[in-house]
Amino acid sequence: MTTTTITAPRSSLFVQVRTGPLTASVYRSAIDLAVEAERLGFHTIWFATRHFGAHSAALPTPFPLLAAVAQHTDRIRVGSGVVALPFENPVRLVEDAAVTDELSDGRLELGIGKGLGFGLSATTYAGFGLAQDDREALYTSRREALHRLLETGRVAPGVPVHPDPRSLRARVWQSTGNPETARHAARAGDGLLAHTASEAAGRGGADELIEAYLDAFRPDGPGHPSPRVGGTIAVVPGKSDTDAREIFDLDVATSPAYYSDKLDDRDAATYRDDLAIHCGDAGTVVDAVRDSPLVTRSTDWLFHVPLALDHARYGECMARIAEQIVPALSVLRAQHI
Repeated sequence: MTTTTITAPRSSLFVQVRTGPLTASVYRSAIDLAVEAERLGFHTIWFATRHFGAHSAALPTPFPLLAAVAQHTDRIRVGSGVVALPFENPVRLVEDAAVTDELSDGRLELGIGKGLGFGLSATTYAGFGLAQDDREALYTSRREALHRLLETGRVAPGVPVHPDPRSLRARVWQSTGNPETARHAARAGDGLLAHTASEAAGRGGADELIEAYLDAFRPDGPGHPSPRVGGTIAVVPGKSDTDAREIFDLDVATSPAYYSDKLDDRDAATYRDDLAIHCGDAGTVVDAVRDSPLVTRSTDWLFHVPLALDHARYGECMARIAEQIVPALSVLRAQHI
């Protein structure tokens, strides 16, 4: 069985771009956030995508924003988190990804997935004229086409994709909560974005997903020669536990539309617990997540700050993650190894 032996995982940000009164302003906030993330030393910034404004998401396609971020930064990598393959023509997807990769000087990380589960994506599938029952079959066929295009760089003999996309083959990640899909990602040499909230997640949660992936990984296979496991960790770090709760409560107060259907039958504390949002000072957050397999077994930590991008204290949270939480978890991780 393959194991993850990296003692200091790469620390990155996973960002959900919410709808706001002025969409252009929201996108500019995302670019500004990426610039600050680079200054703080984050490895990659991943942007979540959802179609038709589902769950107040403002980003239906990642590539224009990723290209814009790349033009304002120099080092931070840019990730699609994720492109739902059932809704994509693989050839057009590869062309968009290849252009974005050129504009970012090879900094693109290509995350792919099936679209939301739990029946929440039914409207999206219908919007694209697809049946949600075909979700797995569509994903499988388009994933195979994507891999083939990235491996050969050709649509057909004598018909090359331009720009040449082949260097992207080692930068594909599959997001899933399904252990069988995790095993496929490993056999393909893709990275795993462990989606423990998926309806397909096994009873073992992140441990089961990561175990399935590492057990199936072969360094001599296609794609990347080393296993890559991205674990998303939701945190709201403050100066104190009380301050952290106040940061979150301010988000609730200033984003009523976003929370209108989320807090109907539960208070903010229950909502945070249900979504595994760790809220407290740096020490409290570290103690809460230190033994999670998303921390102990990942090669990449994807920290998610579940606040509106224009929240007045978003930057503070990012700084505490980079300057306090990551160093503390890195020491603990080294001891765990």
